[in-house]
Amino acid sequence: MGRTRAQGTAFGLVWAIGLAALTWGGLGLTGVRGTPLKGAERATAGVVARSSVVDTTPPQALRVEGGPNADGWYAAPARYRWVAQDLDSGVAWCQAGTVVAVDSAVPRTVYGTCVNGVGLSASHLGFSYRYDSTAPTLDPVATPAVVQRHGVVVVAPRATDVLSGVARQSCNGDRAPSTRRLGPHTVTCLVRDRAGNLATASVSYLVVDHWPRDG
Repeated sequence: MGRTRAQGTAFGLVWAIGLAALTWGGLGLTGVRGTPLKGAERATAGVVARSSVVDTTPPQALRVEGGPNADGWYAAPARYRWVAQDLDSGVAWCQAGTVVAVDSAVPRTVYGTCVNGVGLSASHLGFSYRYDSTAPTLDPVATPAVVQRHGVVVVAPRATDVLSGVARQSCNGDRAPSTRRLGPHTVTCLVRDRAGNLATASVSYLVVDHWPRDG
């Protein structure tokens, strides 16, 4: 009799443990430790997890990184790429490209997009650019080339750029050339074209105490 009662107690205990394990397993709370997933398995698991995400909206805020300057020009080889945001399934990949590094005033237009984790792509976005890798030229002149002390001399940079055009030019940092000191003076002029290329050149003038006598 005692033996039968003990067997019944043991059977009930086993049943309770089995039921508890089944319940915890159904809740995803089992404490069984598995082997770590390898790289390919992790990638597959990520795809499965992502495919379960409900995302009916394509990537948003599509824009270009590495685009041309504000005037639409490149001055050196460069890469560009589209970037976007997707808060639901994330951005899987974006198109990118390389600038055609050939001087040209004719605009080139390129298009691209980004794709999110469930395969939806944003509307294609385009931008146009032109390319100018040639620096502008300067031919500065000082007027007069010989000036009396404390007189006035004007220096003109006379910059030109045949492709993108001159954006800014100046001499002596936009300050008036000095004529307080006797002797030769040199002024540096600078020019920047619309593509961002820079060039400098110098011009000299002479400050004298009095005009030389004729003959």
